Amino acid sequence: GRRPPMVAVRQSVYSLLKPQKRHSREANILGFFSPLQDDCELYDVLHQLGIRTVRELSRATSMEEYYAMARANFNIVLHPESRLAARDMEERLHIPNIEMVRLYDVERIARQYQALAKVLGGTIDDRAWKEETLGVVASMKKAYAGRHVAIGEMMNGNAFELAIALSHAGFMVDELFSNVTAQDFSWIRALSAISPETKVYSNLSPSMLYYEEPATPIELTIGKDAAWYHPKAAHVHWDDDVQPFGYAGVRALYKAIEEAL
Repeated sequence: GRRPPMVAVRQSVYSLLKPQKRHSREANILGFFSPLQDDCELYDVLHQLGIRTVRELSRATSMEEYYAMARANFNIVLHPESRLAARDMEERLHIPNIEMVRLYDVERIARQYQALAKVLGGTIDDRAWKEETLGVVASMKKAYAGRHVAIGEMMNGNAFELAIALSHAGFMVDELFSNVTAQDFSWIRALSAISPETKVYSNLSPSMLYYEEPATPIELTIGKDAAWYHPKAAHVHWDDDVQPFGYAGVRALYKAIEEAL
């Protein structure tokens, strides 16, 4: 068909929702088939903005909870493959949506939260989360700056955005294994400014049969595909079902990196 399978599935799982009276203090999170990590601050950010009830399909324990998603004042879309589902809910149920992006760069996370607050006409205080996360990044930079890293696309994140974040944290991102899409070009331009020596490989290219490891050994891989190319490195698969997001996601990632190294 014209719709990729996961786009069609995401649209289908919300198709049984029927119009209900919307409640101004309720919102849905769309994007994944599993919940965000329990300590994700996005829930608290929404509470600061006056949202009392935040629903996710994966946390629903009954059909009644599922049907209650039709009461939301708005949807937050966290994955591009949920855009069609959100558009369908907007047309059928008159629920508008706000799109957010999973990020690992702390400053970009802060700006995104402030943008969300502006759209919703409120204010938030994320300083404690931001400072804690910046402290984690600084500690990692002090301990592991200069380590050589390869990043794949089989993980919870965008390989190019993650490469930017790790470069800012002092890691040497030597390789990326990812199939480039139009949405990646802005990340690639930003990455080229801070890590121009990074090489990008396509997992789909037949030429990868002749791939040879670089002269400088890769010490850490992120993503199961990158681990395949560098079996002797430390590995962080970063592909758990529970989804990392926001400042909490950054801290969880660096904890996993520290354990692997």
